[in-house]
Amino acid sequence: MPRITTRDTSASPQDRYQRRLGAGLTPQAITAAQREADGGRMAPWADLLDEVRQGDPHLHGDLSKRELSLAGAPMELRLPKSATKREGAKALRLCEEAIESIEVPPGSLALSWSGALAHLASATYHGRAGIETVYARVGRYLLPRHLYPIHARRLAWSNARDWRLYLYDAASGDTPFARFPGVACDDQAAFPPGKLLIHTPRSFGTYPTREGLGRALVWYSAFKRWSVRDWIAFAEWSGRGLRVGKYATGRDPSKDARANDEDVEVLEAALDAMSSTVTTVIPDTTDLSVIAAPDSGVHAELVKLCNGEMSKAILGGTLTSDPGDKGARSLGEVHLRAMFQLLRGDADLISDVLRRDLFGPLVRMNLGPSAPVPRPVFNVDPPEDAKARAQRLDLYMSHGLAVPAKWLRDVESIPDPADGEEVVGGKAAPPVVAAPAPKPGNAPPPDPADEAA
Repeated sequence: MPRITTRDTSASPQDRYQRRLGAGLTPQAITAAQREADGGRMAPWADLLDEVRQGDPHLHGDLSKRELSLAGAPMELRLPKSATKREGAKALRLCEEAIESIEVPPGSLALSWSGALAHLASATYHGRAGIETVYARVGRYLLPRHLYPIHARRLAWSNARDWRLYLYDAASGDTPFARFPGVACDDQAAFPPGKLLIHTPRSFGTYPTREGLGRALVWYSAFKRWSVRDWIAFAEWSGRGLRVGKYATGRDPSKDARANDEDVEVLEAALDAMSSTVTTVIPDTTDLSVIAAPDSGVHAELVKLCNGEMSKAILGGTLTSDPGDKGARSLGEVHLRAMFQLLRGDADLISDVLRRDLFGPLVRMNLGPSAPVPRPVFNVDPPEDAKARAQRLDLYMSHGLAVPAKWLRDVESIPDPADGEEVVGGKAAPPVVAAPAPKPGNAPPPDPADEAA
């Protein structure tokens, strides 16, 4: 199969440099980037979202929780019910070998399996994520060997044509992707099945150019940045106090003194030096006083508001990131359940992507078009309290429910003991004693009911 064993989506050298706004992050700059994104050119918007995330630890922390919770979750491959035992076993073994065959060359941009899951989950923020797969032949099979991330700035939408996702290099004319909108990600002539993993989750249900939680989060992060900047300026000012200098002008008839130009210059120098010195000398024709600056707490409240709104959008609540002032346990459990509902949705969506873009093409190219395709299932639910589970099972069994020992060992991750292996605890089942066979000549007396019949 052409091109599937080579890397074809490398960015041009010019396209690897992101645009930085720094102090130029203003409402006008945010709106301008959004307008470009509305036209399908996503590079400025992706650069802005990256810059905002890198400058906001709270935003990064909440996004990381959502991404890494999925990347670190246990995964199981499940076959469709229609799969035969033999075909299903071969497909499962192939997909497991595919995951194990993924390598990360030292110093490269390649992703591990967990890193690839986290990268796909970043589409929740950007609205889209892509990975290129490079295959290699291992024995009889073609297996994925390297996974390379495709930056969100290079994934453009063609809203003027067909609302398809394209691979586009915005800053260079030396790649096949340089002419807007680039090369369609579903163009099988350019990207054979299994070459690209593309994730475009639905966050708002609007046009794809406006998808991704970044559309809502960027404003609150910017509000917080501007508030913190003013807060730091206020802290500097309040730490020094409001320094007020007065000098005699000679216009007050009750005072004979009058400051000359040199006296005024000395007073100004003393005001400037008060931030770094503890003593100063001023003429008797001038006066210097310091007024304490009260803090109304408005900056702290605004930062708290912005953090809370971002946590609601990312994790479904605030108490999963910040215990708050009261920290009610029951309310925290409600917020935790909301977060795991979001994680289950992420897991289902990425499971669909992996089955469609990785395991499906992998099985078909190696085992044929009729082979069953496994589906990855992620367990993102929180671990159940072992004591509560044991009490519940004990209640069920005390009311007559029979529980298979193998299932119970699987639930508790306890291996089955081998024959003759020393075990701790447990009771042996009573032996089954068969009734003795009657001896010849000692047959039991006939049943009267049988005789009557």
